Amino acid sequence: MPKPAHQSWNVRPPLAFPVDYIHGFLGQFIRWWFRMTARLRIDYQGPVPRGGYVLACNHRSFLDPLALGCTLRRRIHYFARASLWKIPPIRWVLDLFGGIPVDRAKPQTTTIAAAVGVLRAGRPLLVFPEGTRTRTGRMGRFRDGPSLIARRAQVPVIPVYLKDTEGSWPRGAPLPIPGRGKVHIVFGPWMWPDQSLSVRERDAELTTRIELWLQAQEQRLYTLRPPQ
Repeated sequence: MPKPAHQSWNVRPPLAFPVDYIHGFLGQFIRWWFRMTARLRIDYQGPVPRGGYVLACNHRSFLDPLALGCTLRRRIHYFARASLWKIPPIRWVLDLFGGIPVDRAKPQTTTIAAAVGVLRAGRPLLVFPEGTRTRTGRMGRFRDGPSLIARRAQVPVIPVYLKDTEGSWPRGAPLPIPGRGKVHIVFGPWMWPDQSLSVRERDAELTTRIELWLQAQEQRLYTLRPPQ
């Protein structure tokens, strides 16, 4: 799919002090933790851009943003429930790692504008199209959010499938459990909106392609052992 002309999508921004350096140090620790306590496998079906892009990922565990952040070795921005900012320690962590508050009951235009600003500044944005963690092990219904944001920012979408992060940090556990989980991360190919379609059709068509790719990975990865 031809990419729109945009100046920042493939340019990595300079490191911001001290945030990026703190993130780099913590990322090294998390990668060490993965190596010591869980099996981690990473597959790439295409190169990862240097600048801004949207990561459209299935959601299995609170571990998902940490797993992707340490894998990419870059600070990624992501949406989080606005209520989490009411808890001082969590608020500090969310601000440090580029969290964007979202009121699920009242999504605001300013939230989309903040996400587009992050992408145009050359930074990655993580979005979970399902909106919440899975309870069944299977992906839920997708929303058009990643496609809409990517179209407005003129950046590509990279679908990502996560397998078994809930094994390392299951629902209900206050913290990750060492020694559990066989995490598998698959980065898909770049996806751009189809410029031949109308604006409204572009988001729906790109969302469908993202969802089909993720469904194919789920079927492939769980052929031998279905999710519990």
